[in-house]
Amino acid sequence: MLDELKKGLAHFKTITYKKHEKLYSDLENTQNPHTLFIACSDSRVSPEILIDSDPGEVFTIRNIANTVPAYETSLNDITTVSSIEYAIDVLGVEEVIICGHSNCGGCAAVLNGWGHLTDLPYTQNYLKPLETVKEKIEKENAFKDEKTKARLMEQMNVVEQVNHLKTFPGIQEKLATGQLEIEGWYFDIKSGNVSVYDESSNAFIKSEEYKSIR
Repeated sequence: MLDELKKGLAHFKTITYKKHEKLYSDLENTQNPHTLFIACSDSRVSPEILIDSDPGEVFTIRNIANTVPAYETSLNDITTVSSIEYAIDVLGVEEVIICGHSNCGGCAAVLNGWGHLTDLPYTQNYLKPLETVKEKIEKENAFKDEKTKARLMEQMNVVEQVNHLKTFPGIQEKLATGQLEIEGWYFDIKSGNVSVYDESSNAFIKSEEYKSIR
């Protein structure tokens, strides 16, 4: 496998880097990303590929189940919070995307009673805040089939993380003054479709349709 990684490095240097050589030169001493993209660590989800971005455009945070702590519990995840703080207050990003996805292992573990994660204390403790999302799913969708509940868990988790992000005073101020926009996305791995959460209808709408109604 290391040989394959080294082949990838060679391809980057001889092909990809050459294609963007001027861009990398311009980015040598500074960056000015327009978007903070918070995504799951899942290897099937690649933000830069998903939005077809160039180097320097997107500041990325990835963790299990694309989580963001609420302001009152923010010290429990200082890595995520400090990255958000830097992206917004130093880099001045104008948009934040929180992107969940289908078949999310973190969401599935919480929804289905942890399973093999009972032997992973750090992971289980990290994901415990998602139990509030699970409770909503079980209360409001008790008679739905398991596949539907899994998707609802993944999508409602995105909404929950967006709401958490909005509890930070500095972010509230930037939202109020129009300096910042936050969107929740859901990526379906099988189809490649991305849907966007629409607060007015409390539903996820295909990205191409969402643009047309804004």
